[in-house]
Amino acid sequence: MVVQHWSATCQVEGGATSIRYEALQRLTGRSLQGLPLEGFDYESILGQCCEMPVGYVQISVEKAGPLLFNGCEPMATTEGCLVASTNRGCKAIFASRDSTSVLLRDGMIGAPVVRFASAKRATKLKFFLEDPLNFDTLTVVFNK
Repeated sequence: MVVQHWSATCQVEGGATSIRYEALQRLTGRSLQGLPLEGFDYESILGQCCEMPVGYVQISVEKAGPLLFNGCEPMATTEGCLVASTNRGCKAIFASRDSTSVLLRDGMIGAPVVRFASAKRATKLKFFLEDPLNFDTLTVVFNK
């Protein structure tokens, strides 16, 4: 069963999401009992960030710190590992009483992803890229 399109009406009724939820359980032979289906406003993500929801999860948001940065407390994240490692740096900055930042450039970085059929083939690329000339050549290709 493939559901390609869904409407806000179906979502409000729980129709399309519950159909996908049941279909996924049947196709995989596994229970999704721990994945909540009810209690989420699926209409809020319609056409935004998720095309075929089958449920939702609650994620805790953690505040990093203590930290004063330009007089503010700037950071919260859903990435637990990021908070754990960032907290150590935050404590050092906080101990200095404050810090000042200057924005030189604002942007987003997307790293290239390469997939191989085997770990052996991936290892060959790793060794190939240890040669700076090979690395530079591949960098030019990925940056086009």
